[in-house]
Amino acid sequence: MISYFVYTIISLGCSYLVYVVLLRKQKTFQFNRFFLIGSMILCFAAPFFEFEFLDAVPRITEITVENFDETKEVNHDIESLVLKETKSIHSSNKSALFYIYLVITLFFFFRFFKNLFKIYKHTRICYKRLGSLKLIKCNDSDLVSSFFNYMFINENHRLTNAEYLSILKHESVHSKHLHTIDIILSELFICVFWFNPFTWLYKKVILQNHEFIADEISVLSGIDIEKYSKTIINLGKQDYRIPLTSGFNFIQIKNRLIMLHQKKSSVLNQALKITSVILLFAGIFVFSSYKDLKKPIVVVIDAGHGGKDSGNKTDVKEKEITLEISNLLASYSNDKIKIIQTRTSDEFISLNQRSKIVNNANADLMISLHCTSNKDNSINGVEAYYKDDNDNKDTSYNYSEVLIENKFNVFSKSRGIKVANFYLLKNVNCPAIYLELGFLSNKEDKAILTNTSKREVIAKSIFESLNKIRSSK
Repeated sequence: MISYFVYTIISLGCSYLVYVVLLRKQKTFQFNRFFLIGSMILCFAAPFFEFEFLDAVPRITEITVENFDETKEVNHDIESLVLKETKSIHSSNKSALFYIYLVITLFFFFRFFKNLFKIYKHTRICYKRLGSLKLIKCNDSDLVSSFFNYMFINENHRLTNAEYLSILKHESVHSKHLHTIDIILSELFICVFWFNPFTWLYKKVILQNHEFIADEISVLSGIDIEKYSKTIINLGKQDYRIPLTSGFNFIQIKNRLIMLHQKKSSVLNQALKITSVILLFAGIFVFSSYKDLKKPIVVVIDAGHGGKDSGNKTDVKEKEITLEISNLLASYSNDKIKIIQTRTSDEFISLNQRSKIVNNANADLMISLHCTSNKDNSINGVEAYYKDDNDNKDTSYNYSEVLIENKFNVFSKSRGIKVANFYLLKNVNCPAIYLELGFLSNKEDKAILTNTSKREVIAKSIFESLNKIRSSK
């Protein structure tokens, strides 16, 4: 969700920049309206659409392979289970940030519906029909404004016939072109995406463009441009208008007068700019909806030990630590990295059965999780083991280096990558790695491994490494 919000800020910002640079000073007001509304909708909706394109050239991670001849003897007499794919687990705990967002969003929705109700109350007042408009006199608005076919005017206004005609024509344009829909849409986007500064800027330029459209059509209808300009200036002293309405003059007078008297650009110039806008707009949309065509990788996570085999003979049960980290990893499983577990509960599974689970899954990688110990309790750190005499040796080594390069973000030392002859390393058909997640015999490592939040950090670090591995394939 956070990445979606970041994307909307970036994409809407790019679209706004395109408008400011290429369109704002062009008298292509109807096209500008289409662009502003269309780009706003697509910037928020595009990430939900996917289009398949040719796969991009994958990144290649170059890792220097070093040889290690250190071996480790471990007696893993263990393990049995039915293949299970664990679905993502969503925490029910909501962060404080979510509640802050929710409260502010509800406030904006309250304000929105309050303004709608205010307009509704005004529409219950007696009105006078003027063509397609329903004229309502009220005291709540200093400015002349409209909401669909309702036109609101302060009953204390004293207008000349010329001013009245200009206002009537202007508000008729807002009504006929359904500018109220644009306003409601921009307000709804602000209710949900209030934290995005470009939604506020979009609302401002959308309303400004509405005024440009109404001004241009009003003058083209036969109203004298100088008299019309004076009407804009005379009504410019007013400040307040009813929210959610199109106001006759709520934006900067100077901008409207400049645009009103500005000549249209050449057809060629307009065509070039509009074409550029369409291409840029299409680029933003394609970028946002690009579907990653890389195939998902299947990773089997083997939680070492289980059941009658508790693992290392310490006061902390190794089998419980490895299972919890395995379950956390499974909760991150998605359409790019598919996590399969050899066990999801505290049960004994033979090594032979574990190897069958890995091979039947057609896995791209097997990671067996363990915690080690040593008579010398000063020894600490993480290490990885692989087998160096099979077809997957180079891949196993490279993946091992990616997995332990950051020491899982919690450990102080990496003991490197070593060669071993463990049963699973010999009997699976895919790259295979034994990860030793620290030493339970060491005080520092033990404190990390017995800390719930630290185990979550370890799981997240491993999953981030899996993303890097997938990117390098």
